[in-house]
Amino acid sequence: MKLYFLLTTKFLLFILLTCTAACKSEEESGNVPFVHVKMTDNMFYPPVIRTPKGSKIRFVNEGNNPHNAVALDKSWTTETTYGQAAMFRGAQTDVYYPEEGAFPYFCTFHASPDGKIGMTGVAVVGNAVYNSQTNASKSKISKTWSGVTRKVPGQYPTIQNAVDAALPGDLILIAKGIYKEEVVVTTPSLVIRGEDRAETIIDGEFLRGNGIMVVGADGVAVENLTARNATLNGIYWTGVKGYRGSYLTAYNNGDYGLYAFDSVDGILEHSFASGSPDSGVYIGQCNPCKSIIYDVISENNALGYSGTNSSGDLYLLSSVWRRNQLGIGPNTLDRELLPPQKSIVVKKNLVYDNNNYNAPSKKLEVPSIGNGIGVLGGLENLVEGNVVFNHKNYGILVTPNIDENIWISNNNKIKNNIVLSSGRGDITMSGPVSVGNCFENNTISQSSPPFLDTLQSCKGIRYPLTGDMSSTIGLLALFVQANMGDFELASYKNQPIPPKQLEMPKDLLTKIEPAHDVFEKNKYLIDIAELPAITKQELAEFEKSSKFHTSAFRVHYPATFKTWFFHIFGYLLPFGIFASWTGLALLDKLNRKGSGQLKADASFWGILLLPFIGALFVLFSKESLVSKQVRNTVVFGGIGLFLSILIMTIYAMFAVTGPAV
Repeated sequence: MKLYFLLTTKFLLFILLTCTAACKSEEESGNVPFVHVKMTDNMFYPPVIRTPKGSKIRFVNEGNNPHNAVALDKSWTTETTYGQAAMFRGAQTDVYYPEEGAFPYFCTFHASPDGKIGMTGVAVVGNAVYNSQTNASKSKISKTWSGVTRKVPGQYPTIQNAVDAALPGDLILIAKGIYKEEVVVTTPSLVIRGEDRAETIIDGEFLRGNGIMVVGADGVAVENLTARNATLNGIYWTGVKGYRGSYLTAYNNGDYGLYAFDSVDGILEHSFASGSPDSGVYIGQCNPCKSIIYDVISENNALGYSGTNSSGDLYLLSSVWRRNQLGIGPNTLDRELLPPQKSIVVKKNLVYDNNNYNAPSKKLEVPSIGNGIGVLGGLENLVEGNVVFNHKNYGILVTPNIDENIWISNNNKIKNNIVLSSGRGDITMSGPVSVGNCFENNTISQSSPPFLDTLQSCKGIRYPLTGDMSSTIGLLALFVQANMGDFELASYKNQPIPPKQLEMPKDLLTKIEPAHDVFEKNKYLIDIAELPAITKQELAEFEKSSKFHTSAFRVHYPATFKTWFFHIFGYLLPFGIFASWTGLALLDKLNRKGSGQLKADASFWGILLLPFIGALFVLFSKESLVSKQVRNTVVFGGIGLFLSILIMTIYAMFAVTGPAV
């Protein structure tokens, strides 16, 4: 789901936490867990959401139409919490669930009066059991093909007709053609397969939410077809155990391309995703995920891969992430369950040229631009054996993430990667706090802070080193600009049509197998993973034409006035203030005696050993010879500039600016 950055200095961190505690109630500050449900035109997304007992659901209208949510038994309504029946675009409200149970709800504007047809959803709270199946015979899984093939359009005019008629273990075989429909799958163990990957197309026409949506149906495999032009997702699994997406193409969809949410035991393989304003490939809210992404290409998206709160037995292997705004971004956010994100493996991937300002994007995805791999508030992840090059900001970045809470990236291992031609640092550890992250045997030109491989090694020295504050300040500048609406956002509706992708091999077409025990069957891929075949060619072509050099003094991309302002004043100003206050205080002491010598008395050592404070005691003492005009200009001028950064940051953190679309 959506990516948010970042922190600033230790002083700013203290101010923000103090402000949060004073200005927000315990409930608002994140102590009550919550999940998001989007209201779109015209569906709740996800349609079935699980949340702990005593938590809340935050309904957010991201559609163009007015919506609401009303309990099927009329026990609650968003009108009570929001204040009026219609929630228009950008509106949000919270509904609390103190008891366990399954609570159906519907939109009175876009569902039948009985709340059973149209825009409907279900909140499953605590350990309550919920089965969306109305036919018990369809709720049992099958690990083998039933022997039944249901052909579209030969036997059934639409894919949905065939899916509705199918029983567990059936094959839905779809002929070449453009199918203008949204397919909702609630029967487990189906195999949905196109006869031709490029010419079996589910087209949302920018009207319908998803190409194929698998809701609570375990073991559904989708193979060898294309999903395009959906307002939400190309192909989407939610709340399932067992899924497989093979030889799929998903392009120009309004949220994600290939998307597995609250789902485990799966694989996304040999697939292509482009043109998504969130991420091309996404696996989120699972622990342990027991899932693999293998041999995919994700390009021309805001984020190539995003995985919010996805942890444990998740492997990104042998894939290409290019020409996105961010290549790979595992992250922690409070707005989904199971934080923090931790313990995934990113291995043998080719990650390059993720600087694409023209890729479709939502407002708060833009700050991630210009980075190859970003560990954003994640713990204990392994990033190993990847080739990463040509990024205008950072090649591999380990950085904090901020949402309702502040999440620090800890104990991540960055090993044996080749990282070249990154604008501000090939490997970077952001500050102000970083604990236990280590870097080993990486081929780089420059790290930030310097000598990460040496001073923060995985087997040797662990020098007590704080992270690079300039990277945090620079990313914060982009975050402020994004929240203020400074960036022009490209649309997913007019992105390039991708070239024809590899067809499903003929020998696999004879194999019909529902998606059960997927992780165990594919674990061998972890050991045999190699860099994608195009790696040497792409790297050689880049090195021939490259004039790109790394420099920590570069302003963050995209360079704007605010980026420059934050970089120069937000990062360098504290050093300048310290130097000017210290120098002026020492000069003041020197002039008092008129001897041209400094006496090493208590105030002298106070200036040197108590940064900022010692100098202020000297400058504001009765003995000071510095004029009030000079003293106030030096002291309060610097503070005023720094406060301007602080004010903009607080605005970026707490201002309500509508949904991130």
